[in-house]
Amino acid sequence: MMEEKKDRNYIQAYGYLSLAKENLGQIRAVLQETFTNNSLTQENSIHVQRSLYVYNVGISRFKQSLHEYPLYSDLYEKIIQKESVKETFEIINSVLNTKESTPPNINLIHWFESATKSINSLKELEEKLFIDAEKSIDSKIEDIKKTVLFVNLLLFLLLGIFAFFMHAIVKNILSSAHLLNEKFENSLVLLDQYKSSVDESFIVSKTDANGIIRYVNDAFCKISGYPREELVGNSYKIIRHPDMPKEIFTDLWHTIKVLKKTWTGDFKNLSKDRSTYWLKGFIKPIIDKNGNIVEYIAIKTDITQQKEIMNYFENQLKITEKNFDDMIHISKEYENAIDSSTILSRIDKNRNIIYINDKFAKISEYTLDELKGQSHAVLLSSDTAQEQYKEIWDALSNSHKVWHGVLKNRKKSGNFFWTDTTILPIKDLDGNVIEYFIIRNDITLIIEQKIEIEKIAYTDLLTGYANRFQLNLDIENAESPYIAIFNLDNFRQINDFYGHEFGNLVIISVANKIYELISQEKGFKFYRLQGDEFAILADKFFKELFTLLVKKIIDSIKEKFSIQNKELLISCSGGISFEDKEHLLSAANMALSTARSKNIDFLLYNESKSLNKVYEDNMHWAKKLSDAIKNNDIIAFYQPIVNNSNLVYEKYECLVRMRDGEEIISPFFFLEVAKKTRQYFDITKAVIVQAFEMFQNRDAEFSINLSINDILEADVTEFILSMLEKYNIGSKVVFEILESEYIVNFEGVIRFIDDVKKYNCKIAIDDFGTGYSNFEYLIKLKADYLKIDGSLIKNIHNDENAYLVVSTIVEFSKKLGMKTIAEFVEYEEIFNIVKELGIEYSQGYYFCAPKEDLE
Repeated sequence: MMEEKKDRNYIQAYGYLSLAKENLGQIRAVLQETFTNNSLTQENSIHVQRSLYVYNVGISRFKQSLHEYPLYSDLYEKIIQKESVKETFEIINSVLNTKESTPPNINLIHWFESATKSINSLKELEEKLFIDAEKSIDSKIEDIKKTVLFVNLLLFLLLGIFAFFMHAIVKNILSSAHLLNEKFENSLVLLDQYKSSVDESFIVSKTDANGIIRYVNDAFCKISGYPREELVGNSYKIIRHPDMPKEIFTDLWHTIKVLKKTWTGDFKNLSKDRSTYWLKGFIKPIIDKNGNIVEYIAIKTDITQQKEIMNYFENQLKITEKNFDDMIHISKEYENAIDSSTILSRIDKNRNIIYINDKFAKISEYTLDELKGQSHAVLLSSDTAQEQYKEIWDALSNSHKVWHGVLKNRKKSGNFFWTDTTILPIKDLDGNVIEYFIIRNDITLIIEQKIEIEKIAYTDLLTGYANRFQLNLDIENAESPYIAIFNLDNFRQINDFYGHEFGNLVIISVANKIYELISQEKGFKFYRLQGDEFAILADKFFKELFTLLVKKIIDSIKEKFSIQNKELLISCSGGISFEDKEHLLSAANMALSTARSKNIDFLLYNESKSLNKVYEDNMHWAKKLSDAIKNNDIIAFYQPIVNNSNLVYEKYECLVRMRDGEEIISPFFFLEVAKKTRQYFDITKAVIVQAFEMFQNRDAEFSINLSINDILEADVTEFILSMLEKYNIGSKVVFEILESEYIVNFEGVIRFIDDVKKYNCKIAIDDFGTGYSNFEYLIKLKADYLKIDGSLIKNIHNDENAYLVVSTIVEFSKKLGMKTIAEFVEYEEIFNIVKELGIEYSQGYYFCAPKEDLE
């Protein structure tokens, strides 16, 4: 019962988060229209208020649903601290607070970028929540697999080959899942041990980006005297001693917040009972992949005893001659206390060692006889820069003040250890330095754990190469960086067909090949960014040679790969950027996206493909689209769907076009722009009206494309049901659901299918084989037709992988009682293969192009 409750909480939270994200998207669309028209209508104002209300309710219920799992609330809190999110809601509130019909003067591009980043942040949290929810559903999917296996056994004689094929797929999936789960568990155990080691050894606390305490360990509570409940939610002011100079905190915040570096220093604090204690602290900012600070972690040690001893020495210097003997005795006692609790050494004014204690001898592996008379520098590692060594002694010689810092030291064996080091000059009565007193604390464990954590954070676990975090860091440190991003074109098909474990081998093979090609080039670095995406970075290189190397890499990837006795042909697209550091990565991504859309190997970014141009184009098509809707220039074209057995035109697909004077515009230019505004739903309605009019007196089925947004939009679904009621031709209507769009709200989609099937309508899954293809999807939707995506069909005559994927889809569809339709049938050779595979219907230019009429 507890697992079911957890599942419900995940699903409810996911639904509420999706609701909030969608309403933020609606606010983006409405305000985009408002800023475009420079007019805030009452309707738009109400729409924004309602959507903002729904957003807030959704987030509130999202948090309530997961109140037992604070991880997600913390992640959301981090999201709302981002500058882009803050700016988004400031703009929304400024619009809602205005009393005029003219909205505030807001930069349209800035608004769109800020809102999009906010939505993408919510989407990342949504995807994480989906992954966690998906895991809890695995057990139920396992039951379905057992049922399928039982049916396969009954049909073994007839479907032996197919059963063997399916068994292999399931085996690969299970094996891959087990391997990934094992790696994940090992990582969790490792990280838990790191955290446990630090918690048990040091005083640890964490604050958010604003300095508010979010975590303290038991040692922190013990030394401060405060329970955890009184500390969490407060700032460090609760324990700050009034004697602490403000300049220390100014330097601290400048170091960790502005420079984003680690700060080290001493703190004088007040416990709850108002007693004083001292801590030596290391405070490090934790930075996300975008370079933003998300929190600060502080690791501290108790140095109260050392401070009290030092203060005591200062006070004792003032005693009278009468108490001199007592002072000497007590000083010796304190000296013994220091000697037994710290790593201690003394050097003369010429910096030669004159004394070390037992702790020093143990950690350094030297005896006093071996070191006495030797230079203090004998212990310093070669990594300790001469500049740092000179800085230490310049400070001590010129000011005669205490020096404090972290040093890397070398043992007798050659191994290294790190110490938090304090060097105190010892002066005679005339103020002349006679020797130096050096107190060390061993912090090797902290440094090693820091190095190991940083290594994990900047390395791709699958390939062992650097990841996106390392790339961002290297770009920042480079003088004149060039970048190229590569993406495998057909990797999803490989993953779907051979399984994720085999897909991982492909990723590793491609990564190794790229690395081998660049490893001989000076100044080149290689990264695996995510999924099937890789990058190379060069600093101070020749642009022409860089471009030639990119071409060489792509050509090399096109060569056959042999993996586990399987030969694969892999294609790859690339995007190159020579822009400044700020725009380097985004420009490369834009070039890659353009190269893929134009089906070319690679593209070099130039200003004509800049974001400003994209936004300008969007505004251009948004205006054209608005005019077309007003002037009834959104029109339907019709393409026949042919029965493969007799070549009769039995069905038609209704496709949207825009009339612009004498020119007919493809949806490629305006549909994506429409999806960002409410105009998209007006397009859907226009096509529905024209299609119903065209086929009400014709004896043929006709299909209408619906996106998931169409189906989940109440206004659109009510319009569809009213049209079915009015025309009474439901038996002719086929609704094509776009399979390339991921379905979150399955309940809403199933409800729509049930409603339209009451009017005898049929359901088709469009573009199957791309996007989010899976066979569970087919089972849930209970479709009548399955339209196999054109990207598979158009290559079926020369791509073995495409042929195998299509044949598998056809066989599975037949078992479910679905009829199949092949899209993009352009040539006779393709049509013959389609017929041979047993696909019932074909659609494409081999038969007829889309036309405005059916005559």
